[in-house]
Amino acid sequence: MLKNKTILLILSLSLFFSCKWRVEDQPGYWVITFPQDGATCNEKVTLSIDANDPDGICGVEVNVNDLKIDIPLSEILGNINNEPIEVSLNTNELPDGPISVSVSICDCNDNCTESPPLDYTVDNTLSVPDTISINSVIFKDGGFDILWEKSNAPDFNQYDLYHSLNENLEDFSIIYSSNEVSQLTYYLENVNPLVYNYFYVMVSDSFNYSTKGPIYTSSLDPEPEAINIESVLYDESQMYITWLESPDSDFLKYEIYFGENDTLNVSLLDSIFDKSLTTFSINEFDPHLKNYFRIIVYDTLNQNTKGDFNSNETQPTPEPVILDSISSFGNELTINWSAYSNLDFQRYNLYRAFDANMNNKEILFSTTDRLDTNYFSDGNDYGATYYFIVSVVDLWGYEVFSNVNFIIPQYFTFLNNYNVETESISGYYGIQNTTEQYKIIGKSSSDIYFTHLDRYGENIAFQPLNYNESVTPIKLLQGQSENTYLFASNVINGFEDTDIKITKTDQNGSIIWESIIGYDIDGENTNYGYDISNDIILSNDGGYIITGQYHAQHPDILVVKIDDQGSIQNKHIISTAPSSQRVVESGKSILSIDNGYIILASLSQSSANGPSDIWLSEYIESTLNDGDTTWTQTWDINTFDIPERLIKKTDGSYALSGYSLNSGGEIESSWIINSDISGNELSTIIISGDNYVYDLIENNNGDYIIAGKKFNNNDYQGWIACIDIQGNVVWEKTYGEGDNALFRSIKQTSDGGFIITGEAQTDGISSILHAKTDPDGNIY
Repeated sequence: MLKNKTILLILSLSLFFSCKWRVEDQPGYWVITFPQDGATCNEKVTLSIDANDPDGICGVEVNVNDLKIDIPLSEILGNINNEPIEVSLNTNELPDGPISVSVSICDCNDNCTESPPLDYTVDNTLSVPDTISINSVIFKDGGFDILWEKSNAPDFNQYDLYHSLNENLEDFSIIYSSNEVSQLTYYLENVNPLVYNYFYVMVSDSFNYSTKGPIYTSSLDPEPEAINIESVLYDESQMYITWLESPDSDFLKYEIYFGENDTLNVSLLDSIFDKSLTTFSINEFDPHLKNYFRIIVYDTLNQNTKGDFNSNETQPTPEPVILDSISSFGNELTINWSAYSNLDFQRYNLYRAFDANMNNKEILFSTTDRLDTNYFSDGNDYGATYYFIVSVVDLWGYEVFSNVNFIIPQYFTFLNNYNVETESISGYYGIQNTTEQYKIIGKSSSDIYFTHLDRYGENIAFQPLNYNESVTPIKLLQGQSENTYLFASNVINGFEDTDIKITKTDQNGSIIWESIIGYDIDGENTNYGYDISNDIILSNDGGYIITGQYHAQHPDILVVKIDDQGSIQNKHIISTAPSSQRVVESGKSILSIDNGYIILASLSQSSANGPSDIWLSEYIESTLNDGDTTWTQTWDINTFDIPERLIKKTDGSYALSGYSLNSGGEIESSWIINSDISGNELSTIIISGDNYVYDLIENNNGDYIIAGKKFNNNDYQGWIACIDIQGNVVWEKTYGEGDNALFRSIKQTSDGGFIITGEAQTDGISSILHAKTDPDGNIY
């Protein structure tokens, strides 16, 4: 039975199973061998042909039933001992049934010899290719991945893939063809897997025989499998949600939904298109509430499935702290609150606002130290109302607020009297040091006291210097170093003999050194002369400058410069007139300028008790000993003009103050004179009334602040006043209880108020009078 369609003829007949007839070149002959009956390759028939016969073989003829196929002699002669000649027979041209095949060899005279025939049966039905089935149709990435069986036909020609949306064969159409027998897949894009799709494969061979495979029906694509939140955890900075990876091969995305405290009002947080990404985090959340999360998973067909909600474990809300009442000292505020006790602490925020509702509040202070529960604020505006609230922020940013407290900064003022047991004591000069404490130099009936007070004017400490009643202090300075102090005093040694004493102490009043100035360079005036100091100031080079009176033959102006150890560096005696005029000259106050001094002095005629004038002059250091002045100005306001203080104003001009007595020695008026830098008078302010000006400063507004005493009938009180540049009294105050009181010194304090120092008398006993006022001279 012949199964294959092609019969191969190789000179003689060669069948598909490779039994070949061959021409062998032997001496004088061609030998042609072929199988006898086609049964086996071992049964052969051999024909010998004379190769030298000029009338040799002219052709070969294949006989199939009545069909004759000529083989040209040239093909035979060209292939002796080579590969056999092949002749293809298409059994499609033959009827099914038995056939007889033989080979005839003919010479050139048409003498032919025919081989014995071989009999076969042609059955074309056996040549149809095997059926090819589709193995799988899988939906993937928006299309179908189609896989079918491989054809085993040796004469394979082509696969044709058919597709339809219904089972009606008339609706199928070819969607793919391939001539590669090993090409067994095809990807069909843009399909709808939600409806049934039908497929089959048609396979054909080289003779165009084909076989249709069975119809394959796709499965409908299922909805994605629900993805549930596995956990919702958080730390101080983030909240994390986790889930299991979607098992769906046609995954498109996860959508993460969030709802705060409920599952009704949810919003989309994000979409994730990476199937392997199974975590998500947020950094803005409130762990004190239920934070609900849900995942909706989508496939590539936009089918979606909702997972269940899951939420975090809630964090307890922090307990608020308690804001204490706010304490103040002037415009300095001290704010305290209770400490937060839990470990979830992150920070405190101290807020300040200007209304009780804390509108527009601003953070004044923030700290991450749980034990840091106080805040100090200075520089606040006096009279303003400040509201405060403290919040606690936990590790997750949750903030709770304390109660609200408020305060109105008020100037800290006081009016105090200080006594040393039963002994009388008077205050001569008071200052506020750099740490806002107060130092007073005072005198009792038996000694000089260095007095220390805290910033509240309390906790007084008296340090006796072991001097005696003959020593009278003049002025106190804070030294060139912060913790030292220096004061000048006058010592009465005996009849017609006084000396100047300079004393330096530490901050507690313990004496560091003393320096006595009471004699001239040549040793004169050792035991004679009224040598007195009236003013002492700091020099620019770390020493001190003293002015006063030097009395040898007649009183002259004294200027002495000492270093920080009390040693004299320069001493100048200034006489404004010849000795024959017997003018009593005394330096009352001094200013240091770049190359010299501005000196305020008193000039008395004839004697210390004679009429006196006001004298102001500028001296250059190099001409002091000669008495040469750059300029000099004098004023004669009344009979006895007593200058007390010289200051340099912020505009560069000079101001001097004092008081005047009439010829009867009674108070006539106080005065303030303003001059330019050359001593030319700019204005003179007469302050009428029974008052004495002992000290003068300029306030922050450029007004004059004077201190002294003012009479009320036969008694007098400590008096301070503010006078503007035009001479108007802006305000004036009197203080002091008892019989009489006065102020000898005034200084502006760090808060713009004033510290004034003097004495008060009650029943004949004196005490230090010490007052701290606000910028308007008030004491609350």
